[in-house]
Amino acid sequence: MGWPYHFVVLSEAEKLVRREALDRYAIYAQLSALLPIAVALLYRIATSGRQDSYSAIPSSPTLKSQRSSSAGGWALRTQKLQWWLGEDFVPGGKLGQRDQWIIGVFWAFWMVSLSVLGTGDDYLHLTKRFGMVAASQYPIQYLLALKSLNPYAFAFRSSHEHINRYHRVLGRVITLLLVLHWAFYMNFFAQNGLLPKRMSDPIVRAGVVSFLSLNILNTTALRPMRKLSYRLFFIVHLVVAFVMPVLLSFHAKPARIFMAEALVVFVADLASRKFDTVTAHASLESIPGTNLVKITASVPHPKINRFRTQPGSHIYLSIPAGARKSVDAASVSHLLFGFLFNPFTVAAVDEENGNLTLVARHRSGPMTAALARLAGGTKLLGAAPASASSTNTPGEKIPLYIEGPYGVATRFPHLSTSGFDRVLLVAGGIGATFIVPLYRSIIHENPSARVQMVWAVRGAGDATWAVTSRDEVQEAGILNDENVEIFLTRDVAAEGSDTGSASGSRNGECEVEMSSLQRDRRRNKFTAQHNRKRPDLKKIVDDVFKHGSEERVAVLVCGPAEMARELRAHVGVWVGKGRSVWWHNEGFGF
Repeated sequence: MGWPYHFVVLSEAEKLVRREALDRYAIYAQLSALLPIAVALLYRIATSGRQDSYSAIPSSPTLKSQRSSSAGGWALRTQKLQWWLGEDFVPGGKLGQRDQWIIGVFWAFWMVSLSVLGTGDDYLHLTKRFGMVAASQYPIQYLLALKSLNPYAFAFRSSHEHINRYHRVLGRVITLLLVLHWAFYMNFFAQNGLLPKRMSDPIVRAGVVSFLSLNILNTTALRPMRKLSYRLFFIVHLVVAFVMPVLLSFHAKPARIFMAEALVVFVADLASRKFDTVTAHASLESIPGTNLVKITASVPHPKINRFRTQPGSHIYLSIPAGARKSVDAASVSHLLFGFLFNPFTVAAVDEENGNLTLVARHRSGPMTAALARLAGGTKLLGAAPASASSTNTPGEKIPLYIEGPYGVATRFPHLSTSGFDRVLLVAGGIGATFIVPLYRSIIHENPSARVQMVWAVRGAGDATWAVTSRDEVQEAGILNDENVEIFLTRDVAAEGSDTGSASGSRNGECEVEMSSLQRDRRRNKFTAQHNRKRPDLKKIVDDVFKHGSEERVAVLVCGPAEMARELRAHVGVWVGKGRSVWWHNEGFGF
């Protein structure tokens, strides 16, 4: 069968019919993308009155009967399918999860179908349809990227970080449609000898610039480019997100309604985030012997209550111009710093004093480097000596912009109630800023909850921020809790072999920190000294699941990607055996 499309000449009436078809199918495409929101909301309304079928105790005959019924078998198969969909598409997770690929392939097929149906043999109709269907998805793409007003996150009780996975999927589908739109038009111009003439047309040039901008955006979004410069990725994303609707409105008048929708969504999100941002006066201090910076920020009391009721939430932090004293106001660095909004999990909330505690690990990024300088930790962190204006004096308060709270933690099931029989919380390094508040919240709401917390840190100093707070001064602190295990993974023997006064000072600090982490030997619990090893995640998981086949278990992890993948693999073995598991991996990277 040959190529069915031809260059046809249409009358004005036929062009009008084609225009109506183009607009109609573009609306179909946009409504298709909004349909999941309506379905999710209707499902929530229909199931809002149902009671939890797991309210019975694990050993009850009622629960066993439910699990052995046809409905229980269906629920088990559904859980296994959900688990399978959440697995990495290829080992390592660099290409996303299976659900992203399945939804992405389906959506690409559906969008291409809407681009082809009803086009007949009209080549230009097909070419224009690809562009219009792609344009109809732009407002959806902006909705998926929203942080505070995301309707998909609300409908599916999720977070913008999770929904953002599908923002990336839809971005690839839109790119596919626009590549086809561009290629078909270039072929049309070339075959009709119109390429030189049309490329000088401002309308066509606007389309070409838009297409090039899209390719630049996709290039900076690649993993190697993000690692090279996340700031470049963010700035390009922000600029292109604002410029593209303007260019496409000039390029294609019929697409202006969709571009206007996208700009409204974009501006509404910026306004909402600005409204939810407060200026907090914070004190910053470097934690000795580590590359951590502890931030204690005072926020208004109406806002502090939101953080208190949302343990495990995070904020976006930025540094206002008034706190960047060492940066020339006319420099490029000063301008670029206005584009930095980094996420940090709220490690602790002091409602009485109106303080939030954040903990940042200094890496190679400009934000954490700036926080380290503000904390006066440049010498400790190996950076060049800072000027007096670049570091704060003891007790000085630094203004910081805090936006939030955000996160899916507010939509978690009730971890402290009978909905789950056991809860396993696993943290790696700075990931404890998410895990520790959840653990404290569970114990506070239900002291008899069967919850276990495992925390792996490189050195004892990395844990001191959690054991020196006001709550930890009390008797029932984390170090005195038999349900908490802290593992020190760094090779201490290697540290002891270091020479020089600097290393000697560092080891001395660690010895003090180690003594602060010692547990009461009379309780027959491991001391921090004994836990100088990596946690055996397989044994930890097996010990949690061995108590009863009817128990529902919640597993939450926040830490390095390798740790989360290993933990998920061990938990997956029990899911395959039919165990009921609720899983959450808190992470920001992709």
